Amino acid sequence: MVALWSDWRRAAVFFGKALDAYLQIAESVLRSTRAPMTPREILKRGLALGKVPPRLHGKTQHKTLQARISEDILLRRERSSFFRTKPGVFFLREFITDTSIPEKYRVPIIARRRQRELAVRQALAFDAQTVEGLCASTCSVSAQQILGLLQAHQFHYARSTKDARSDDVLVWAFMLVLRDNAVLTYRHGRYREDRDSFLRKRSLGFFSPVVQDDLSLFDQNDHGIVASGLRALNVDLNLNAEYELADSARLDSFVCTCEEKGTRNLLAVVYFDCPKWFEPLTRRLAINDLRWHDLSTPVNYTEDFDPWSQLVLDHAQRTVGKVQPSDEAPCKAIY
Repeated sequence: MVALWSDWRRAAVFFGKALDAYLQIAESVLRSTRAPMTPREILKRGLALGKVPPRLHGKTQHKTLQARISEDILLRRERSSFFRTKPGVFFLREFITDTSIPEKYRVPIIARRRQRELAVRQALAFDAQTVEGLCASTCSVSAQQILGLLQAHQFHYARSTKDARSDDVLVWAFMLVLRDNAVLTYRHGRYREDRDSFLRKRSLGFFSPVVQDDLSLFDQNDHGIVASGLRALNVDLNLNAEYELADSARLDSFVCTCEEKGTRNLLAVVYFDCPKWFEPLTRRLAINDLRWHDLSTPVNYTEDFDPWSQLVLDHAQRTVGKVQPSDEAPCKAIY
């Protein structure tokens, strides 16, 4: 069984598909049992049937599985293989018309869509002392340096983004949607930000804190950072897209911020090359005035952008737009 699992993983990498193994496991287990189950029950049953590798069995993996299935239903709607029979209980859509299964198992419920919350628990963080040397001279830090700290387990999880310690440096996925040399920008609406320095300002990033549940067995290389950013992007822009979009996302670097009250953040800058069919459209009060900005053209009024975007804009203009700055941007305080 372990050999077969290894062969499957190698095949997935070979074909370049961002396959979500959690969904495949859930689909296989539910097809075998022919009954709705909770994510915890799916993993337990899958382990007994040999469909789940032993290393995937852990205290929080059922939460990751539930997030994957819920996201698949949210993004793909009727095209998803799954539906809910009750809150937190999932079944396969292929059985809806199977009269050999009790009718109560074949009736989907409609879950109310929740707005993405930025104040979340178990946020990925570093102690300020750990990254102080990296952020001392410039705002931009190479991805290899930060990933090295993660691989060395020099991190922890803060209680929440709103209740972090003063010496916590939180890690955020900061997604830039690119089309050639242009980046998609928007204005923060009233239901997205409660920080005065961000409200109604223009942003060039769709950002989300990286949390413990983002780290799955299949996101070890970047600690789930890219996957976290893609999920935020899917929710914010309602892409209704398939998971192979992960092939178009790449972690570029990290940008350090130093904000009011001395709090710091690490923004994981992820470039997402949008597909040709993509046309930005949103009707959310949290995201307004979507526009493309040419990164090869210097910005005259950087004050129009929110504080994080001001820092990332400088980096993106140098790496994507090839705009040469007068000197390296220092890491500075933002108020």
